[in-house]
Amino acid sequence: MPRAPTAMLQLAVAVVLASACRPAPREGLPAGADAALAPLSAADQAAIRATDTAFATAAGAGDVTRLAAMYLADASLMPPNAATIQGRDGIQKFWGAFLDPYRLNITVTAEEIEGHGDLAYARGRYTLDLTPKAKGAAPAHDEGKFLEILRRQPDGTWRYAVDMYSSDLPVPK
Repeated sequence: MPRAPTAMLQLAVAVVLASACRPAPREGLPAGADAALAPLSAADQAAIRATDTAFATAAGAGDVTRLAAMYLADASLMPPNAATIQGRDGIQKFWGAFLDPYRLNITVTAEEIEGHGDLAYARGRYTLDLTPKAKGAAPAHDEGKFLEILRRQPDGTWRYAVDMYSSDLPVPK
């Protein structure tokens, strides 16, 4: 008996079964496209904006524990005129040292949010007013830009993977 027709029949059955078991494509994506290619939804963009608002609120309250919790455990913080800080513990120490001598008022405005799946970036502007806690020290003002890379967590929240910011103002002399 020839085996070729049996092998061809088995292959045809396998192809039919494989295509029948394939999940239906997500709305707006071509058949076979991976969910990781799905563009961010309006809800994702709103959640990222809410993350930035929560950051500003925690910074204004001087709550470095809450600030640090907004970063991934292995996140990178890239402040101006300083080396990159790796990891949530280092980031918490940085923000603690930065906020300790000041009362802070910060506004964060994302001008662009893009991404796919569980990865996004936000680009925007900030304004910052620092009021020294010590009497006689001068207040300070800064304004500049930021770039963040965020990852969606299993609970739907977004956390900073990379956070970079820099001033638009000249370096004081």
